[in-house]
Amino acid sequence: MKKLTLIYGLLIFTPSCVFTRIDDSIDLGKKYRYIQDYPQTIIYHKTEKYNGIGLNAVPPTVLNYDFNDKFIIAKNVDLEKEEMNYWIIDKDKDNSDIKPLDSLTFHRTLIEKKIGLRLK
Repeated sequence: MKKLTLIYGLLIFTPSCVFTRIDDSIDLGKKYRYIQDYPQTIIYHKTEKYNGIGLNAVPPTVLNYDFNDKFIIAKNVDLEKEEMNYWIIDKDKDNSDIKPLDSLTFHRTLIEKKIGLRLK
């Protein structure tokens, strides 16, 4: 009887764990987060505390990123155009108008602004 109760208890408890969702996003600072789930993206959330939603700062699919207290850099692929794009986000500015950069412009800007970040 105890074995049967244990089996029923496990059967009831196990499915409830399958649907448990944890937040595995990475805090990049100043309301930016890297979302690891497919499609990987970097978002900006307007609220002080992250509530699971935000606006795409770097569209999917992010292939690589790095960050520090002031900047976020990222590389993504635009699947529709089949091209690589590079991004530099200054976390202290309003980034509503950030645009993708080509590789050459991206690397020049990193040098000019002395941004000590690298895509691995």
